[in-house]
Amino acid sequence: MNIALMQPYFFPYIGYFQLIKSVDEFVIFDNAQYVRRSWMNRNRILNEHKETVFILFVRRKERQRLKIL
Repeated sequence: MNIALMQPYFFPYIGYFQLIKSVDEFVIFDNAQYVRRSWMNRNRILNEHKETVFILFVRRKERQRLKIL
């Protein structure tokens, strides 16, 4: 059995859908830490042969700290 675990993306890329198709179980890990300067909230769109970056702005929040027991 093949399982994939990914963070949700606002604009998923083609590889995201290829991964979903290639596994038996796909899990969306929605409690992960947001990574700044990543592609989770933006994507590139071709418009009349010109590349445009589309961005969804994310409200800043204090980063979570790991608690070590």
